[in-house]
Amino acid sequence: MKKSVIQLLHAGYWLLYQCLFTFIFMLSRNASSADLNDWDDWLTLLTIATITGGASFYTFYSWLMPRYLTAGRISTFVRSGLLAIIGLASVATVIVSLLFTLIIYILFEKLDFFLFTFKDNIWLISGFALLAVANAFIGTVFRGFITWYEDRKEKEALISSKLRTELALLKAQINPHFLFNTLNNIDILIEHDPGTASVYLNKLSDLLRYILYEIQADWIPLSRELEYIKKYIDLQKIRTNNDEFVTFEIIGPIDGINIAPMIFVPFIENAFKHAANKRNPGAIRISVRVTDDQVQFQCINAAGRKLSASTEKPSGLGNSLLKQRLSLIYKDAHQLTLQENINEYAVNLILPIKMHELSAY
Repeated sequence: MKKSVIQLLHAGYWLLYQCLFTFIFMLSRNASSADLNDWDDWLTLLTIATITGGASFYTFYSWLMPRYLTAGRISTFVRSGLLAIIGLASVATVIVSLLFTLIIYILFEKLDFFLFTFKDNIWLISGFALLAVANAFIGTVFRGFITWYEDRKEKEALISSKLRTELALLKAQINPHFLFNTLNNIDILIEHDPGTASVYLNKLSDLLRYILYEIQADWIPLSRELEYIKKYIDLQKIRTNNDEFVTFEIIGPIDGINIAPMIFVPFIENAFKHAANKRNPGAIRISVRVTDDQVQFQCINAAGRKLSASTEKPSGLGNSLLKQRLSLIYKDAHQLTLQENINEYAVNLILPIKMHELSAY
């Protein structure tokens, strides 16, 4: 929701709040037992009621609602809310006494702290508490509505991004170059080494099964994504006699960690597509490092020219779509750095491990 719309909603509510108080006062003036007939007294009480209501409204709107209720800590929300309401009502009552003391000093030049009777204090605290409760409820509803609306828009954007990503993945799958080259290489191996050819054919089958079925989930185990990457690299290696042109390193424990599917793979596919000097060792260097709270991915490939200068139309996922997908899934919790020069193209991606704190599809 736009910031201007939120500000307009707030302004409209407080305008309605002032009008409602004024209307109630005008009705109360006609009552024979009215205690407040003077507009000055009413203006003073209205100011204090507005301050009390505003403090209660924004305590719940800005602090209690997002910190406790959104997180599902209902009991803490209720306890903190009751303490806040009682505290605000008590402070408002003390402020009223101080104001009356100030008015007496100004009118009669007599400094004497004005104290209401016990009954009056109970009525004041009760009245201010009711105002605080009403504004707390409305502040909570306001924040809940805005949160719901923003979550809905975010999910719609995420679903749209997911559909576009799946479409891009489908287009990449339809591109037959990698599949045909791999099948041709396996066909050649069948004549010379049937056992090895069978191993590679099973790996290709696993890759296709992974792409067609497993990536439909919102989150997948990191181990499955890395297993896919290993098999993909193995299939790429059979296209060259130099097995050392690509290195793949995994550092740290990977069990029990989930990530969004196909996060690393498009960067690796681009590395194989654009890497130069594949006859040299280390033309492509891939590493995944797992720490206590992060998954650090790095993919570096040798480049004979800048990728931006290439006239070849990319067939995989574009960087803009990948960046958008990362932003929608991981929000500001991830870090993506793309570095390009004449000799190398490097991708550095850092993902958080605590997935339960983040949004899913």
